[in-house]
Amino acid sequence: MAVDAPPPPQKPDDFEEVAQIPPHMTVRVGDGYLAGDSGFDPLLLADTPKKLMWYREAEVKHARLAMLAAVGWPLSELFDGPLASAFGLPSALLPDGRVPSQLNGGLDTVNSFYWYAVVAAAIFIESKSLDMMFGKKPDNFSPGMLGYDLLGQDSPGLRKAEITNGRVAMVAIVVFAFEEAIFKAPVVKETSIFFQPIWSTLGI
Repeated sequence: MAVDAPPPPQKPDDFEEVAQIPPHMTVRVGDGYLAGDSGFDPLLLADTPKKLMWYREAEVKHARLAMLAAVGWPLSELFDGPLASAFGLPSALLPDGRVPSQLNGGLDTVNSFYWYAVVAAAIFIESKSLDMMFGKKPDNFSPGMLGYDLLGQDSPGLRKAEITNGRVAMVAIVVFAFEEAIFKAPVVKETSIFFQPIWSTLGI
Protein backbone atom coordinates (compact mmCIF):
# COMPACT_ATOMS: atom_id res chain seq x y z
CA MET A 1 0.00 0.00 0.00
CA ALA A 2 1.46 3.35 -1.06
CA VAL A 3 2.11 5.90 1.64
CA ASP A 4 0.79 9.38 0.92
CA ALA A 5 3.48 11.97 0.52
CA PRO A 6 3.63 14.57 3.29
CA PRO A 7 2.07 17.94 2.41
CA PRO A 8 4.51 20.52 1.07
CA PRO A 9 5.80 22.98 3.63
CA GLN A 10 3.81 26.15 3.90
CA LYS A 11 5.22 29.26 2.40
CA PRO A 12 5.62 32.34 4.59
CA ASP A 13 2.74 33.92 2.69
CA ASP A 14 0.44 31.21 4.02
CA PHE A 15 0.94 32.37 7.59
CA GLU A 16 -1.09 35.22 9.00
CA GLU A 17 1.02 38.34 9.12
CA VAL A 18 2.11 39.36 12.59
CA ALA A 19 0.80 42.81 13.42
CA GLN A 20 3.56 45.39 13.60
CA ILE A 21 3.55 47.83 16.50
CA PRO A 22 3.45 51.41 15.14
CA PRO A 23 6.58 53.42 16.00
CA HIS A 24 4.59 56.09 17.83
CA MET A 25 3.65 53.50 20.47
CA THR A 26 7.27 52.62 21.25
CA VAL A 27 8.94 55.99 20.67
CA ARG A 28 11.66 57.03 23.13
CA VAL A 29 13.70 60.17 23.64
CA GLY A 30 16.75 60.02 21.39
CA ASP A 31 15.56 57.28 19.05
CA GLY A 32 15.24 59.72 16.15
CA TYR A 33 11.56 59.12 15.41
CA LEU A 34 10.39 62.61 16.33
CA ALA A 35 11.70 65.55 14.34
CA GLY A 36 14.20 67.66 16.23
CA ASP A 37 14.78 65.01 18.90
CA SER A 38 18.35 65.50 20.13
CA GLY A 39 18.01 63.10 23.06
CA PHE A 40 17.82 65.90 25.65
CA ASP A 41 15.63 65.01 28.63
CA PRO A 42 17.86 65.34 31.73
CA LEU A 43 14.92 65.28 34.16
CA LEU A 44 13.39 62.19 32.51
CA LEU A 45 10.04 63.95 32.15
CA ALA A 46 9.21 61.96 29.00
CA ASP A 47 10.25 58.52 30.21
CA THR A 48 7.36 56.69 28.51
CA PRO A 49 6.07 56.85 24.92
CA LYS A 50 2.73 58.26 26.14
CA LYS A 51 4.38 61.10 28.07
CA LEU A 52 6.77 61.86 25.24
CA MET A 53 3.96 62.11 22.69
CA TRP A 54 1.93 64.31 25.03
CA TYR A 55 4.83 66.70 25.68
CA ARG A 56 5.70 66.88 21.98
CA GLU A 57 2.07 67.63 21.16
CA ALA A 58 2.17 70.53 23.62
CA GLU A 59 5.48 71.72 22.17
CA VAL A 60 4.15 71.69 18.61
CA LYS A 61 1.05 73.67 19.63
CA HIS A 62 3.11 76.30 21.42
CA ALA A 63 5.60 76.42 18.54
CA ARG A 64 2.88 77.09 15.97
CA LEU A 65 1.28 79.76 18.14
CA ALA A 66 4.68 81.37 18.77
CA MET A 67 5.48 81.47 15.04
CA LEU A 68 2.22 83.33 14.39
CA ALA A 69 2.90 85.69 17.30
CA ALA A 70 6.52 86.33 16.36
CA VAL A 71 5.36 87.48 12.92
CA GLY A 72 2.19 89.25 14.04
CA TRP A 73 3.79 91.23 16.88
CA PRO A 74 6.20 93.37 14.82
CA LEU A 75 3.85 93.55 11.82
CA SER A 76 1.12 95.03 14.00
CA GLU A 77 3.53 97.67 15.32
CA LEU A 78 4.63 98.52 11.79
CA PHE A 79 1.27 98.60 10.03
CA ASP A 80 -1.55 98.96 12.58
CA GLY A 81 -1.20 102.75 12.80
CA PRO A 82 -1.15 103.42 9.04
CA LEU A 83 -3.98 100.98 8.35
CA ALA A 84 -6.12 102.39 11.17
CA SER A 85 -5.60 105.90 9.81
CA ALA A 86 -6.42 104.80 6.28
CA PHE A 87 -9.76 103.32 7.39
CA GLY A 88 -10.55 106.01 9.94
CA LEU A 89 -10.35 103.60 12.89
CA PRO A 90 -8.61 103.95 16.26
CA SER A 91 -5.27 102.17 16.58
CA ALA A 92 -5.21 99.03 18.71
CA LEU A 93 -1.67 99.80 19.86
CA LEU A 94 -0.75 101.50 23.11
CA PRO A 95 -0.12 105.27 22.91
CA ASP A 96 3.64 104.66 22.78
CA GLY A 97 3.28 102.24 19.85
CA ARG A 98 3.68 98.99 21.80
CA VAL A 99 1.48 95.94 21.33
CA PRO A 100 -1.09 95.23 24.08
CA SER A 101 0.16 92.25 26.07
CA GLN A 102 0.16 90.74 29.53
CA LEU A 103 3.28 92.68 30.51
CA ASN A 104 2.47 95.87 28.57
CA GLY A 105 -1.18 96.07 29.61
CA GLY A 106 -3.95 97.20 27.29
CA LEU A 107 -5.54 93.81 26.73
CA ASP A 108 -8.77 95.09 28.26
CA THR A 109 -9.15 97.53 25.37
CA VAL A 110 -9.20 94.77 22.72
CA ASN A 111 -12.62 94.19 21.16
CA SER A 112 -14.55 91.37 22.87
CA PHE A 113 -15.50 89.81 19.53
CA TYR A 114 -11.81 89.25 18.87
CA TRP A 115 -11.51 87.17 22.03
CA TYR A 116 -14.67 85.22 21.14
CA ALA A 117 -13.16 84.41 17.75
CA VAL A 118 -9.85 83.38 19.30
CA VAL A 119 -11.54 81.09 21.83
CA ALA A 120 -13.77 79.54 19.15
CA ALA A 121 -10.79 78.87 16.88
CA ALA A 122 -8.82 77.40 19.78
CA ILE A 123 -11.67 75.07 20.73
CA PHE A 124 -12.04 73.88 17.12
CA ILE A 125 -8.32 73.22 16.66
CA GLU A 126 -8.00 71.57 20.08
CA SER A 127 -10.92 69.26 19.31
CA LYS A 128 -9.18 68.10 16.13
CA SER A 129 -5.97 67.59 18.06
CA LEU A 130 -7.67 65.53 20.77
CA ASP A 131 -9.53 63.47 18.18
CA MET A 132 -6.19 62.58 16.61
CA MET A 133 -4.40 61.97 19.90
CA PHE A 134 -7.05 59.68 21.37
CA GLY A 135 -8.59 58.25 18.20
CA LYS A 136 -7.22 55.84 15.61
CA LYS A 137 -3.86 57.06 14.39
CA PRO A 138 -2.00 56.31 11.17
CA ASP A 139 1.13 54.21 11.59
CA ASN A 140 3.31 57.21 10.78
CA PHE A 141 1.56 59.43 13.33
CA SER A 142 3.53 62.30 14.77
CA PRO A 143 2.31 64.87 17.33
CA GLY A 144 0.84 67.93 15.66
CA MET A 145 -0.95 65.99 12.93
CA LEU A 146 -4.48 67.30 12.41
CA GLY A 147 -5.36 65.32 9.31
CA TYR A 148 -4.79 68.26 6.95
CA ASP A 149 -2.14 68.13 4.24
CA LEU A 150 -3.90 69.61 1.23
CA LEU A 151 -0.69 70.04 -0.79
CA GLY A 152 0.82 66.69 0.21
CA GLN A 153 3.99 68.34 1.52
CA ASP A 154 4.41 66.40 4.76
CA SER A 155 7.93 65.05 5.05
CA PRO A 156 10.62 64.47 7.71
CA GLY A 157 12.44 67.57 6.48
CA LEU A 158 9.43 69.85 6.86
CA ARG A 159 8.61 68.40 10.28
CA LYS A 160 12.13 69.20 11.44
CA ALA A 161 11.95 72.68 9.94
CA GLU A 162 8.66 73.35 11.69
CA ILE A 163 9.83 72.35 15.16
CA THR A 164 13.16 74.15 14.72
CA ASN A 165 11.53 77.40 13.63
CA GLY A 166 8.89 76.99 16.31
CA ARG A 167 11.51 76.72 19.04
CA VAL A 168 13.24 79.87 17.76
CA ALA A 169 9.87 81.65 17.66
CA MET A 170 9.07 80.68 21.26
CA VAL A 171 12.33 82.26 22.38
CA ALA A 172 11.73 85.30 20.18
CA ILE A 173 8.24 86.05 21.47
CA VAL A 174 9.45 85.88 25.07
CA VAL A 175 12.25 88.30 24.18
CA PHE A 176 9.73 90.66 22.52
CA ALA A 177 7.52 90.69 25.61
CA PHE A 178 10.30 91.35 28.10
CA GLU A 179 12.09 93.84 25.84
CA GLU A 180 9.00 96.01 25.59
CA ALA A 181 8.17 95.67 29.27
CA ILE A 182 11.69 96.72 30.30
CA PHE A 183 12.51 99.44 27.75
CA LYS A 184 8.95 100.77 27.30
CA ALA A 185 9.42 100.99 23.54
CA PRO A 186 8.19 98.96 20.55
CA VAL A 187 10.55 96.20 19.42
CA VAL A 188 10.46 97.61 15.90
CA LYS A 189 12.11 100.77 17.25
CA GLU A 190 14.26 99.35 20.05
CA THR A 191 15.79 96.75 17.74
CA SER A 192 14.92 98.35 14.43
CA ILE A 193 17.79 96.64 12.60
CA PHE A 194 15.72 93.44 12.49
CA PHE A 195 12.52 95.08 11.23
CA GLN A 196 13.57 97.35 8.42
CA PRO A 197 14.39 96.70 4.76
CA ILE A 198 17.80 95.14 4.20
CA TRP A 199 18.88 98.12 2.08
CA SER A 200 18.21 100.42 5.04
CA THR A 201 20.29 98.20 7.30
CA LEU A 202 23.14 98.22 4.77
CA GLY A 203 22.82 101.97 4.21
CA ILE A 204 22.17 101.61 0.50
